[in-house]
Amino acid sequence: MSNKFNANALTEYSKSYARRTASDFYQHHSTITGQQILSLTPISQINLFVISSLSDKWQADAEKFRSPYFDFSSADVQEALQNFMNVVSQYISVRREHLEPLLADATRRTITMIFDPRAYFDDILRSQPEFTLTAPALKQITRYTKINQFIPAHITQRMNGKPFVYVNQALGYLDEALTQRGHELEHYDKFVTLFSEKVPMNVSALLRSHVPDTIPVAPGRSFFDTAIESSVPPAPLVPIDNTAPIGTADANLSASTVPPASPPEPDPVPKPELVDDSDTGGPMFLDGSSAGPEPVDPISQPSQVQTDTISQPSMVQTNSPIRSDETVPTLNETLRGASPAEPATVAETFHRAPIESISRSISLNQKFRFINQLFNGNSSAYNQAIEEIDTLNNYGQALDLISYRYASQYLWDMSSDEVSELVEILKRRFS
Repeated sequence: MSNKFNANALTEYSKSYARRTASDFYQHHSTITGQQILSLTPISQINLFVISSLSDKWQADAEKFRSPYFDFSSADVQEALQNFMNVVSQYISVRREHLEPLLADATRRTITMIFDPRAYFDDILRSQPEFTLTAPALKQITRYTKINQFIPAHITQRMNGKPFVYVNQALGYLDEALTQRGHELEHYDKFVTLFSEKVPMNVSALLRSHVPDTIPVAPGRSFFDTAIESSVPPAPLVPIDNTAPIGTADANLSASTVPPASPPEPDPVPKPELVDDSDTGGPMFLDGSSAGPEPVDPISQPSQVQTDTISQPSMVQTNSPIRSDETVPTLNETLRGASPAEPATVAETFHRAPIESISRSISLNQKFRFINQLFNGNSSAYNQAIEEIDTLNNYGQALDLISYRYASQYLWDMSSDEVSELVEILKRRFS
């Protein structure tokens, strides 16, 4: 649920609105029909959500007709069953005790759609079975969307006739719609007025904070791309002293306020140079600054800078650019990235040999770890995923399936040992 709302206030308001609306209607009626539901409230989105819930329940009840003792695949049976459902749907008749919970849920969903459309459609998309948005499912979503109809319409356009897309692709289309067409979002003021005709709506009590008039533009960079970047500027190459070296005096200071510096003494020791040490996350300095090791007395031999287990002389010239930060790899870069070539041992050569079946190449210990760490303890989901991957044709398809479905659905830690082991198995399977 959206974190913009005070959850208790949203629930209580939805129940109060449903209770008041139902009370007003059932004063003069014992049941309500489908046509009456469509005009039950002045907010048509609420009415459509009630109809949508009835449709879902009717579909679920129709499944109960199926029996293992009869052939429900027969064309005559399917036609008769469809006719039966169509006829019965024309005779909707709902009593108050059954309608009121549906009305409260429809009210809650409508308020969420009005004040936080991003969260509403995000929840709808993530709830799709198999973490896959099919064309029929999107058509159903569009059919029952009255407010901000351009959002499902944009997703439909981006699908471009495909029978399905993975949910995180659809979420990307959702962000596109809000970024490019956010100005088309319907303003909440008119809906607050309509709600308040039945039950006064206190927006300040309903929301944790006031809702902005526009949807902010999506950030151009991921948080994970910028999280490791330091906001402090890089340390100076030469330590700052009270006496500024020649040529570095502030041009904005006049000669009358800054006394001229005396010529520096000749430096018998070669000037320290930068060492590009990517393993330590950035450049190292040999001048005593906080970005480098502790200063030592000058000696005749070049100083050494420790880089893990290997020491590199600081006097060695390098043409590599100095990096002050590193970029976090994306999901596909993590999966597709190749490690530096190293001499392989006999064991490594054996474990990299091609395989014909993923399931048979996974050890029992690996299987338990994959189920627990990658599939949240769901062995059925694990078995289904492995079977599906085994039917693919190449390594690229396998990576796409992992990237667009399982990694997002189960929130994988892409730096974990389990993910690395699974990727290695995929490489062997499709090598």
